[in-house]
Amino acid sequence: MEFVSYAEAWPALRQQGLEEAERTDAELHLALRETEQVAVIDVATTDHRSAAKLPPEVRRVPRQSIPLIVEAIVHRLRLDPVVLIPVGRWREVFDAVAFGMAENEVWKAVDQMASVELNTRDPILLGPGDHHTLRELLRVLLADGTKDSQGLSIAASGTSILIELLPCGQMILFMGNPAMAVQVGDVIDQAGRSDSTAAPDSAKQAPQRRHS
Repeated sequence: MEFVSYAEAWPALRQQGLEEAERTDAELHLALRETEQVAVIDVATTDHRSAAKLPPEVRRVPRQSIPLIVEAIVHRLRLDPVVLIPVGRWREVFDAVAFGMAENEVWKAVDQMASVELNTRDPILLGPGDHHTLRELLRVLLADGTKDSQGLSIAASGTSILIELLPCGQMILFMGNPAMAVQVGDVIDQAGRSDSTAAPDSAKQAPQRRHS
């Protein structure tokens, strides 16, 4: 795991269709450029504060399944390298996971490297050996995070996919084509669902960015 500059990483991500959908000083929300091929799957945890009121096309999964789903998607689609970009600034993410990741040696090394990066959105680059650390990071973030600005965007420089995960229990997945959406949907199905869902191709329209 290592930091790379946002300016250095962005051209490769942009080639995969990523765009800055909403940028403020406090938060950066990414998306895939809307085309006929792009599919969107909206997921909420079963304990999301608005789970009972969300529309039926929003898939519900247990909170503890989210990190496993993301790791399984990374493996299923052979995403390499994986890129992490904070919704807010890295300082907020590091603060949220400081206690829960204190014993993780890989993350401790990243923490020790971080200095000027804490006030930036410079991406963290993950290799194949870092997937377990990604899973653990997401688990702790979902357990200890308290605000949207502590969320993460997960992308891959070689594949048109974007996953935005917020600590409130919301995950939005953008896929570059319907075939990829089917694979991602299969992963979500295999993780187990406790509420009604909709097929990936029925969720073409981008969902609301925050459930309230």
